[in-house]
Amino acid sequence: MIVCPDLDKQYARLTHGKGVYVFDETGKRYLDGASGSAAVSNIGYGIPEIGEIFREQSAKIVVTPAHGFSSPVVEAYLDKLVQFAPEGFKRAWTVMSGTDAVENAIKLAYQYHQIKGNVERYKVIGRWSSYHGNSIFTLDVGGMKLRRATYERWMNNFPHIPPAYAYRKPAEQSLEEYSKSCSDALEKCILEEGPETVAAFVFEPVVAAALGAVPPPDEKYLREIRRICTKYDVVMIADEILTGFGRLGENFGLDRWNVKPDIIAAGKGISGGYYPLSAVIANSNICKVFEDSKTPFLGGHTFACSPLGAAIGSFVIDYMQDMKINSHAARMGELFLGQLERLYKYDIVGDVRGAGLLAGVELVRDKSTRSPFPPALTLSKRIGERSIDKGVILYPGKGSVNGYEGDHIMITPPLILDEDHIETIVSTMEICIEEVQEEIKELVA
Repeated sequence: MIVCPDLDKQYARLTHGKGVYVFDETGKRYLDGASGSAAVSNIGYGIPEIGEIFREQSAKIVVTPAHGFSSPVVEAYLDKLVQFAPEGFKRAWTVMSGTDAVENAIKLAYQYHQIKGNVERYKVIGRWSSYHGNSIFTLDVGGMKLRRATYERWMNNFPHIPPAYAYRKPAEQSLEEYSKSCSDALEKCILEEGPETVAAFVFEPVVAAALGAVPPPDEKYLREIRRICTKYDVVMIADEILTGFGRLGENFGLDRWNVKPDIIAAGKGISGGYYPLSAVIANSNICKVFEDSKTPFLGGHTFACSPLGAAIGSFVIDYMQDMKINSHAARMGELFLGQLERLYKYDIVGDVRGAGLLAGVELVRDKSTRSPFPPALTLSKRIGERSIDKGVILYPGKGSVNGYEGDHIMITPPLILDEDHIETIVSTMEICIEEVQEEIKELVA
């Protein structure tokens, strides 16, 4: 039995994929508007060269005794990964999941402060309505209340600040005022907790699954976050698990705003979905503390720095550059967001948002008040299920208003899609939203 969200449902069984499509055992074709769960299959399915890489590297070496050996393919890939990152990044290593990457990034920040003698710095500030992984530790750093609820007794070890969520800003505030209040909240939290106790701040450049593709409120917000972290020597960790590797039309999401963090956690699209791979990439300021003190990072994993993962990850970077994936994603993203605005004609569509090919649609009961539908109605799930029936996979979400109420749909198609694929996704969403809107009229009357 596999893990699934609905134990009473019989799920279609997928057999293969090609390009932007996946196919089930009956031969039915689905346009994968989620790129896996989610934003994983960035370069598409069924690339034959990757099969050759598996075969060739598997015939050489697939795992190393990393406590005593290195590997040329791993070293070459880590060098390439550092070059792929913004200028000033120096070292990287790989693990297996986004959760691993974020947790290792936080551990690196904590050890960085320990080496410097800042032994009381252990707190990690996150934002409410954020998702940074599914271990107990990363759930606690994250702010997704629905996922935290089951483990509440193990939670609340770290402080949180409000999300920067322009659609739900106070009506009396201008966008500039709201942006400043959001960045001010970080500084206020640091001061209230005591700067000498705060190790790191973790955030997504664009909030993905938890809110459904919410970008920064304006151009100043991320720059202010950078300034505040620098001022208090708080390590700025960018969770780029979903926003990296071309998703926003850049190598990493923060490149879009020309802001450099101290540590990047990368994953999902890093391997195009062909291998369980993630990475931590650190800038020279973080690395120097370890190098000068000759202190190793305490972050070993069985499959860390996998030669097979390195070979596949290296191919993905080369493929992205050779096929000009970033520039294509930027063009398609602009077109996609423009086409999604067609959905505003429906009474239940309150907001269309996103950046690059990371897009979201928020569903509301009343556009003027932005009030949500009752959670029991499972509105986003209804739309997602209808869309699958019609051959398009979306990523429904909930809890976007207060952690429990609110429905949204996230769309993260493969970065190789074309205009016809965009039209298929948007027109299918139009049909599904119209059908569900009609269906629920009596239920919410």
